[in-house]
Amino acid sequence: MTNKSSLLFLFLFPQLIFLHAYSDLDTLLNLKSSLVGPSGSGLHDWVAPQPSNPYAHCSFSGVTCDANSHVISLNITNVPLFGTLSSDIGLLDKLINLTLAANNLTGPLPSEMSKLTSLKNVNLSWNGFNGTFPSEMVLKLTELEVFDVYNNNFMGNLPGEFVKLKKLKFLKLAGNYFSGEIPEIYSEFNSLTHLALQGNSLTGRIPASLAMIPNLEELYLGYFNVYEGGIPPEFGTISTLQLLDLGMCNLTGEIPASLGNLKHLHTLFLQVNNLTGNIPPELSGLISLMSLDLSINNLSGEIPETFSELTNLTLINLFQNKFQGPLPKFIGDLPNLEVLQIWNNNFTLGLPENLGTSGRLILLDVTKNHITGTIPKNLCQGGRLKTLILMDNYFYGPIPNELGECMSLTRIRIKKNFLNGTIPSGFFKLPMLDMMELNDNFFTGELPDEITATSLGSVDLSNNWITGKIPREIGNLINLEILSLDMNKFYGEIPREVFDLKKLSKLNFSGNGLSGGIPVSIERDSHLTFIDLSRNSLDGEIPKSICGIQNLNVLNLSSNKLDGEIPGEIGLMKSLTILDLSYNDFTGRRPSVGLLKDLDDRFFAGNPKLCPPRATFCPSVSSPHNSHNKSHLSKIVILIIVLITILSLLPGILFMFRRRRLEKSKAWRLTAFQRLDFRVEDVLECLKEENIIGKGGAGTVYRGSMSNGIDVAIKRLIARGNSNSHNDRGFMAEIQTLGRIRHRNIVRLIGYVSNKDTNLLLYEYMSHGSLGEMIHGSKGAHLQWESRYRIAVEAAKGLCYLHHDCSPSIIHRDVKSNNILLDSDYEAHVADFGLAKFFHDAGASECMSSIAGSYGYIAPEYAYTLKVDQKSDVYSFGVVLLELITGRKPVGGFGDGVDIVRWVRKTTSELSQPSDVASVLAVVDSRLTGYPLTGAVNLFKIAMLCVEDESSARPTMREVVHMLTNPPKSALNHLTSL
Repeated sequence: MTNKSSLLFLFLFPQLIFLHAYSDLDTLLNLKSSLVGPSGSGLHDWVAPQPSNPYAHCSFSGVTCDANSHVISLNITNVPLFGTLSSDIGLLDKLINLTLAANNLTGPLPSEMSKLTSLKNVNLSWNGFNGTFPSEMVLKLTELEVFDVYNNNFMGNLPGEFVKLKKLKFLKLAGNYFSGEIPEIYSEFNSLTHLALQGNSLTGRIPASLAMIPNLEELYLGYFNVYEGGIPPEFGTISTLQLLDLGMCNLTGEIPASLGNLKHLHTLFLQVNNLTGNIPPELSGLISLMSLDLSINNLSGEIPETFSELTNLTLINLFQNKFQGPLPKFIGDLPNLEVLQIWNNNFTLGLPENLGTSGRLILLDVTKNHITGTIPKNLCQGGRLKTLILMDNYFYGPIPNELGECMSLTRIRIKKNFLNGTIPSGFFKLPMLDMMELNDNFFTGELPDEITATSLGSVDLSNNWITGKIPREIGNLINLEILSLDMNKFYGEIPREVFDLKKLSKLNFSGNGLSGGIPVSIERDSHLTFIDLSRNSLDGEIPKSICGIQNLNVLNLSSNKLDGEIPGEIGLMKSLTILDLSYNDFTGRRPSVGLLKDLDDRFFAGNPKLCPPRATFCPSVSSPHNSHNKSHLSKIVILIIVLITILSLLPGILFMFRRRRLEKSKAWRLTAFQRLDFRVEDVLECLKEENIIGKGGAGTVYRGSMSNGIDVAIKRLIARGNSNSHNDRGFMAEIQTLGRIRHRNIVRLIGYVSNKDTNLLLYEYMSHGSLGEMIHGSKGAHLQWESRYRIAVEAAKGLCYLHHDCSPSIIHRDVKSNNILLDSDYEAHVADFGLAKFFHDAGASECMSSIAGSYGYIAPEYAYTLKVDQKSDVYSFGVVLLELITGRKPVGGFGDGVDIVRWVRKTTSELSQPSDVASVLAVVDSRLTGYPLTGAVNLFKIAMLCVEDESSARPTMREVVHMLTNPPKSALNHLTSL
């Protein structure tokens, strides 16, 4: 059509344009009604124009139109819509770009998307779309270039129809539940440059035919996929390949030497597999390689000398393998090296003297090798070094003073070596340093008077030969949370400035020569959870101010010269779990209130003037016995008077309570996260004593049988004293967490009922209750090995989703067996998110105002520092695994202050002939029969990794899932004699 005829057409038939414009407007308004679910929000400007305007929709947020007011692009990202994508999407037939990412959309993809024949870009990543993928839908999308559905819940086999889209360049089906094998037909892609299939449940062998894709640049196949066999040698023929990621997918065999032919490859990730053999010297042909990760495999041998040719390398990760021999000198010559992590191997001799001279080194971790020699002085020559970890080696000599001038350092961990000399004074002035671990060496000298490193959060100088007084300037470390100076030669008084540190949570000065009294300023809004001042020469009385520390868990004042009476208020400290006052000079009668009543006698031993609580005669007690009796009698009289008063007022109180309850019930409101066929009245009717199925610190749980025959679990939260029930922390945590996530192994929140004072959460009902009730109850014997192992896998997958697939990451903070619920098929569902926290930086930790969680499950660093991160959940999950293996509760039955982790360690350490098998047999649940011994050993090893005291030594939940779903093949063989 010519320009003139086009203008004539528009002049004669303008209503046709308006008709299409109004059609797109109506379509968008209809789409909004499905995109924004009952609990969602957003698209506030998507409203019908008043007065009518045929072009109004083109100014909607996220909408782009062409010159004729046709919608050609929808771009809505990170909006909490919580709805579905309706079939109306097929009416936007001019659409070129459809981006609906991270909007918490659910449900299947509508088949009407096949009508969008102009589509070039589709991005539906980070949602909860589910069901079998509608593969026929894509056949008509012939213009499609980009298709991204990363991190959804699609199931079934990988769609082969994508191969017929000749213009497709980018295909990302990662982070779903696709199963089966990778189709051989995928080798027929013509234009594809980017193929991402990682994070599914794929099996079989990786097709060697993928090497036939002519223009392939990036290939991601790992993470949760469980393949058979190894890396196809044919991949070495993909001449265009720039990135190959095969991490964490059960690969076996050796690394093919043919990969050395990939001249354009800049990234090679093969970590967390079962690869064996040596590193092929031929990999030196990867002349473009920048990032190499071979960590967590079974590789051995030495680093090939030919790697000196890989001058573009910026990252080398070889940790947790079986490498040996010296580190080649050329490692120090690599001009672009930024990250070198080789921890947990068998490397020997010293670090290359020229390491760091390039000026680009940022991270160095050589932990747990057999490296000796002195620390190279040029590690921070370029002023970029942030992390220096050399612990558990054989380094000797002093720390180079040059490191004390490295202003970029944030973390120094050089513990457990043979270093000596004086600690560089510059360490205490580094502005960005947040951790300094120099313990278990032979450092001498005194600490400097100038201390200005205000970013320091943790200082551990324990078990050295440091002398002198503890400098008052340590009070300048305003962000300090851990201070461990134990087992040194400090003398003098404890500086009161230490107790001015508002964030300090762990203080250990034990095993020194400190004298004087405990500073009375010790309370002062303290966040201390751990205090150990034992094995010094402290004197005077215990200051009563110490009893005001609300979060104190551990207090050890043993082996000093303290005197006076023990303050009875110590027994009333609610958070205190460990108290040791032995070997002092206390006098008077031992208090018997709270914790002090049940504390073992050994924690008071060595105090000859201290009388037992029930001693009839105590020389050091001044008050006469009969005055005590009179006081006791007067208390009884007062108690009787109070009881009579309460009983007389009780009928009136009950009447008022019932009246208020009736009035408030009228203000209940039901909010649903899905379609519910019952009313508020149905829920309230179930709040009866006979329907209670559980009680806990957060509230009471009822079983509710609705009028439509559906059972739900109703959790009535304990009121926190707020005038507005929606201010309740646990309620908001559950709503914000469960309201936005969907996963098969996470309990589903279907809605909530609330009024001004009370919140009721509604969940899908789990007929078999909690794992804790099951395994520790009379039915524990029915839960045999296969069921226990499956529950472990399912619960791990739920936590893994929270940590690694949610954005922001979610930390549960109360992982325990009672918060893992079992449905009618005994499938596990992680529950109770009242303490959950969102973490926008997955690698960071956050300091809580107080300890949350359950005793026996709390990670050591959380108890001591109040810092919580993903590894805190990992520790708690490790405790759950030990419960599954041993059948025992996390606390109780092990002795004072001993939990299941310490009991397992103690039991296994006392074996006359220790081995993995012997360890399992020593602790395994006697109710288990016919279990595979190697499988139990595998689960036991995973559990003990999870409960490592050092959080950095614990695996991530993603690694836990991999280990659980990839057990040794021998673990499948049952030993019926056990």
